[in-house]
Amino acid sequence: MGKVIKHANIVYIKDFSQIGGVETFSYEMVKKYKDLDIAIVYQTGDIKQLQRARKYCRAYKLEPGDTIDCKVAIINYDTSVIDQITPKIWKENAKEDEGIFQVVHGDYENPAYKWKPPTDDRIKGYFGVTKYITESFKRITGFKNVSLHYNPLTIENREKPLILVSATRLSPIKGKDRMIKLAKSLDESGINYIWYIFTNDTDAIDSPNVVYMKPRLDVYKWMDQADYIIQLSDTEACSYTINEALYRNVPVIVTPLPYLEEIGVKDGENAYIMEFDCGNINDIVKKIKKVPKFTFKHLEDKYDEVLYKSKSHYKEYLNERVNCKVTQHFTLGRFDELENLIRAKKGGYGELNPGDTFMCTKDIADYLLGDNKYHRAYIKIKKTP
Repeated sequence: MGKVIKHANIVYIKDFSQIGGVETFSYEMVKKYKDLDIAIVYQTGDIKQLQRARKYCRAYKLEPGDTIDCKVAIINYDTSVIDQITPKIWKENAKEDEGIFQVVHGDYENPAYKWKPPTDDRIKGYFGVTKYITESFKRITGFKNVSLHYNPLTIENREKPLILVSATRLSPIKGKDRMIKLAKSLDESGINYIWYIFTNDTDAIDSPNVVYMKPRLDVYKWMDQADYIIQLSDTEACSYTINEALYRNVPVIVTPLPYLEEIGVKDGENAYIMEFDCGNINDIVKKIKKVPKFTFKHLEDKYDEVLYKSKSHYKEYLNERVNCKVTQHFTLGRFDELENLIRAKKGGYGELNPGDTFMCTKDIADYLLGDNKYHRAYIKIKKTP
């Protein structure tokens, strides 16, 4: 004899998985209607999903032999649970304000679904999550007891997380250990943050708030959104990462590098400076929500005084075209211009074969003549008559 799960309202989900729309629906149901006598029943569940739901209601693991005693049961794709719901709310027995209702989350007319939608004669009504799904389900089943119920969703006004960005090798000299300590201190202090780290080392910092990103050349997209740029190196001659942050008027969290005062870095004004031994790490964490506002004076590079005054011919070089003949089969996606040319010529396969000819810029031709990672020539230049 199993337990009796007794609540006025039950939301049933067979597999309360780590991610998924039905999972979100179940969570949003109990979050929105938490002031009612409501509970979640599941068979298998992700611990984080359950912890999140249990902020608003009880959640029960359904075992064989258990009985669900409720007034209203909201079920999803698994109809087998009806066998464990007390017959008093089955369709033939239910009072006007009671019953079992199934939510239709899928477009079963779409070929992606290889099975028929689950139904059961004991279900009092079916809820389509959009008008389209409601009408689709009616067409498939011929049922009349199908009505529109949009998915519940409530959005809380939450504090925006601090956006932290680092673009660096995670080596000892670049402050790997300090970064580990900073993440740990932020986590222990309950700071709401997300830290994007662009690096080729993805095993160093164990924190749910750290997001590893592959090295890329457009890190500026993240820098533009950052609240802080972090560089905790042992040594830097003149860090481009720090300068790129300051030029954007984004404050930095840095170690006391000897040159920083020289370029105008001041603790508390445009930076928080962490001691090399991390002795003041907790002080920085306490202040981190107070993001400094400033306008940074750019540094003068003075190379205009050194470089020889002469006109660039690069535009002419880029505009010059050469006639190429393929000598070795290849597929190339590095140059958009050539890739577009190939698609037009070959119907989208991105391939060229020996004997094919095409026009391209000298830049592309140089690449195909051997200035590539394989040091291999794929073409020869056809002389213009």
